[in-house]
Amino acid sequence: MTSCPKHLAEVKRALAKKYTNLANIAGSIPKRKQFQTRADKHNRQAEAFERTAAQQAAEKA
Repeated sequence: MTSCPKHLAEVKRALAKKYTNLANIAGSIPKRKQFQTRADKHNRQAEAFERTAAQQAAEKA
């Protein structure tokens, strides 16, 4: 059973928002960088899921 790419994109966006917030409040520079890197990764994954969802919608239409 696979999840809907649209839902996965929403989850990844929420994770990116979480890690962006953590990067802003982190006390040390290495932790800020680590959290921002995770946020960037989740944003990239969300974009990929959004492209997949758009392709699937185009195929159904």
